[in-house]
Amino acid sequence: MVKRKGIVIYFRSHKLLKKLNHFDINITYVNKLGKYLTGYVNESKYDEIEKALRKIKLVKKVESSRIDMEEFSFSG
Repeated sequence: MVKRKGIVIYFRSHKLLKKLNHFDINITYVNKLGKYLTGYVNESKYDEIEKALRKIKLVKKVESSRIDMEEFSFSG
């Protein structure tokens, strides 16, 4: 089983969406009004993808998803 890590990318322009095809990012949601997207990457490749994304001028900020850090328990 491949471990995945959530990623949130804030961008300046929608042109970035076409450039993201070169990275191994599975995009789950794109908010065009707020200019951010969420997705998942392989945990082993997260650091190198994050560094490469930070070098792109159209990217404002890259952060890991906080949902992956928490453990959810549903008890009733």
